[in-house]
Amino acid sequence: MKSLKYILLALLAVGLFFACDREFSDLEGDEMAKLNAWVQVKNIPAEAKKPSGLYYLISPEPGDFVIYSYKEKKLDGVIVDSDSSHIAKLYDFFNINYHYIPVFTKFDNSNKFIEGYSRTMLAGLYEGLGYMKEGGKATFIMPSSLAYGRLGRTISQSIRVNPYESIIYEVELHKVVKNPRDYEKNILQAYVSDKYPGLQPINDSIYYIQLVPPTADTVTVGKDSVVWVYYKGMFLDGFVFDTNIDSVATKLGRTFKSKDSMQVTIGKGFIAGFSQALTQMKKGEWGRAIIPSYCGYDSLGNENVPPFSTLIFDIYFSSKTVQKKPSK
Repeated sequence: MKSLKYILLALLAVGLFFACDREFSDLEGDEMAKLNAWVQVKNIPAEAKKPSGLYYLISPEPGDFVIYSYKEKKLDGVIVDSDSSHIAKLYDFFNINYHYIPVFTKFDNSNKFIEGYSRTMLAGLYEGLGYMKEGGKATFIMPSSLAYGRLGRTISQSIRVNPYESIIYEVELHKVVKNPRDYEKNILQAYVSDKYPGLQPINDSIYYIQLVPPTADTVTVGKDSVVWVYYKGMFLDGFVFDTNIDSVATKLGRTFKSKDSMQVTIGKGFIAGFSQALTQMKKGEWGRAIIPSYCGYDSLGNENVPPFSTLIFDIYFSSKTVQKKPSK
């Protein structure tokens, strides 16, 4: 009987051990760790997660803005275009003047010029993006009727998509942006908090940082005053889209439109943020203006600037002519 008693005690101890083991194992925690790792690898946006824990990925609708990366290939697999500078260099179509970043554009029409990227929204790409989910990847095989048609496209001196040539598009849809102004605002605030903690905007518009103090001149300028400036225009990632400073152009190995000082009439002919920055400056001063898009090119952009782009201008206030008030 004693031996039976000891056997029952031993079985009870083993049972308690496994019960405790199940109690202390974290199966749900293991699951969430795996899920979170997968979400991170797949670049699933944080806002896709609902309060319940469900991840809901959306497809773009007309009027949304989309952010996507792409590789454009011929049927033989040769890549002829991409938003990656590494791929552009590897396949010999790199352009030093092009800003290699994922495309950010309004999803509203096909065969339109994409502001800031010197390219068009192909009909096949527009249709294909409409099928995709945010965070997804896809490959589109396009007949020429959905691509470059009877005209083809010249990418460089040695690279061309021929007339009536089918192409392959590999696309990753990073994000669908419902409110591009809020999206820009969040990026701008994160940039300022990181680079210039505590910096406040001027009259809820631009940010200004004095880089080098002015000369003895203490007179600021006002509306209709004429000033001469040197400048360097950049995006938040530091890419220079324009400058009239020769040493900057030489260092970059690029050529820009002008090497002379630029004449600016305050309040006329230039984006509002540029004039606002100059009203904070004096002769001989170097300054940096961080300009939200609503003080720049806003929702339209231009050939070099995508819509809703925050811009940075380093400005040297060279000289001025202050307009005097007319005598009574």
